[in-house]
Amino acid sequence: PSRFITSIPFIQLTGGIIILQAKFENFPDTLNFVLDTGSSGISLDSTTADYLGMVPEPTEKTIRGIAGIRKVSFLYNRKLHFTGLTVDSLNFHINDYSILTAVYGERIDGIIGYSILSRYIVKIDYDSVKVAFFSRGTIRYPRGGYLLKPYFGQLVSQPMRVRDVKPVSSNFLFDIGAGLCMLFSREFVDDSSFIDKKRRRWPKEGEGLGGKIDMELTVIKEVKIGPYKFRKVPVFIFNDDYNVTSYPNMGGLLGNDIMRRFNVILNYARGDIHITPNGHFNEMFDYSYAGMELYLVNGKIIIGDVATGSPAEAAG
Repeated sequence: PSRFITSIPFIQLTGGIIILQAKFENFPDTLNFVLDTGSSGISLDSTTADYLGMVPEPTEKTIRGIAGIRKVSFLYNRKLHFTGLTVDSLNFHINDYSILTAVYGERIDGIIGYSILSRYIVKIDYDSVKVAFFSRGTIRYPRGGYLLKPYFGQLVSQPMRVRDVKPVSSNFLFDIGAGLCMLFSREFVDDSSFIDKKRRRWPKEGEGLGGKIDMELTVIKEVKIGPYKFRKVPVFIFNDDYNVTSYPNMGGLLGNDIMRRFNVILNYARGDIHITPNGHFNEMFDYSYAGMELYLVNGKIIIGDVATGSPAEAAG
């Protein structure tokens, strides 16, 4: 049977982003890591690595995000210490997360993905704001929820149905590191023709691995995951120039502004995701179509990029 290891409180940011605090190697500083099923490994911010005096090894390996592809250096065979849990033999790739720090207004020191999530059964409870780690093994899922059976690799792909002028089904990247409801590739939207062509689309800018990218924001009638339905859901559409969604294998990604409405159990070894509606299930969706980005830089709120053709641009 699976056994309980530890429970860690987390910080929740805009869009349901989860921040876990941990210590790297023997350094005393507490670092902030985003918990992310959309990451195929584990990473450390380049500025944080410099601050800790770490010298990563250059490699020919690349990582791919919605805004670019880049070569990465590594810190091999390192440890990460949580309260009640030490994880060893971790290979951290180094990346620049300064844009995420500015967007969220919290220092982002790294991202925790497959390298840790695949070693444990992880329970995310948004009601108690805690993440619990359990050893692999047999587990009894709580009653009143639903068991998803997605495709598990280093990334997780979940079949879903979305509907606007007509319903369409596809696979979507299960990405709790994305602070939005859903993100569709433009190819998927154009080929399926499921979104009402008369519906207004607002220009927006998104931030992710590789930097910034132009997107469009609109609202669709329904999103269905398992037996659960959400109506009037804000979604983003983008040009997937770097084929992050591997269309036509996937139509886009499912983000954490939907998944934060469930308490979630991630069981990579069994290929299970169990979801139970929580106290946030019926909350209204919150979104802005002003087309203006706000960043927190050195304690000051800064107006970032203003999208071309947006209300913010029209307002000057």
